[in-house]
Amino acid sequence: MNDLHKRLAKLEVATAPPAIPRQTHRFLIEGPAGLPPEDAVAFLRSSGHAVRDEDFNIIRVVTDAENGQTINLPLRDRTAEVRQG
Repeated sequence: MNDLHKRLAKLEVATAPPAIPRQTHRFLIEGPAGLPPEDAVAFLRSSGHAVRDEDFNIIRVVTDAENGQTINLPLRDRTAEVRQG
């Protein structure tokens, strides 16, 4: 997981234009496959996160699968787990 965070940090530096002061935030949620980005943002906001449109927000949605078929998980905020680990 640390390698992923290092790669994401490199991408953030490479893609964020220096002229626009904005913050980068990483979020992790469990949810259904194909969850639209606006629904993920709405869920995070309802969970108490201050997700601002002007920031660079990385939202990873974890799904599950069994026998090659996706399993739609209920929405669950796992952001705190990532920030501690």
